[in-house]
Amino acid sequence: MTSIDIQGVVDKLEPGKEKYAKALKAAGESFLESYKIFNDPDYESRKGWKVEIDTPEVRIHSKQFPFGNVFALCALAPIKADLAFRESFDHFENIPNWNSNMCYSKIVTTLTDHTDIVHYANPSIMTVKSRDYVVARIWRKIGDEIYAGGKSVELDEIPETKDRVRGKLHIGCGKFTPDKCDPNKTHLEYILSIDLKGLIPKTIVNSAMGKMMVKDYEETTKRYNEIMANQS
Repeated sequence: MTSIDIQGVVDKLEPGKEKYAKALKAAGESFLESYKIFNDPDYESRKGWKVEIDTPEVRIHSKQFPFGNVFALCALAPIKADLAFRESFDHFENIPNWNSNMCYSKIVTTLTDHTDIVHYANPSIMTVKSRDYVVARIWRKIGDEIYAGGKSVELDEIPETKDRVRGKLHIGCGKFTPDKCDPNKTHLEYILSIDLKGLIPKTIVNSAMGKMMVKDYEETTKRYNEIMANQS
């Protein structure tokens, strides 16, 4: 049976899930790639990273990697780290209800306690057609930090359709770290590298990506405030 061993946690496919072996391995690869970036001294100091957006609420940098341009968001979120993680991972199918950047989301299958495969789509925006993605996801808790991310995979059961362009998620990962002074706040970091496919100039994609991430964070923050209000 196919398995991966990452940070002392083993994910092993049950016999009935063996057809998803490539997806499980892809999820593992995505974690290792993301973890390497997050823990690179140059990432910590932002050496070699270009400032895209810098506001009191959120900072976004970008850097070119062999597989594509990576955007990195950093912000202090008004929510407990575990709740922030659960909202993005466990409650994935609810995201379109509060985030306008996503018009469809479905957990296709659960592989293990820490991995799954999801299918989601972004809405069409003006002349840019809707994009959809099939992604193998994985999460790990290391100390107080929670990492949750994934990368695109191919599944015969979810072919590309004429209604949407199948995009490619090179890498996407969130890092949730509790604030040392206030456990009701989380240092949120997110790295993202996407190939939208189609005939969209990269200059347009790069200029729009940062703005899209800010909008996504703003809507996510509203959701976080709602969740914390219900906790009291």
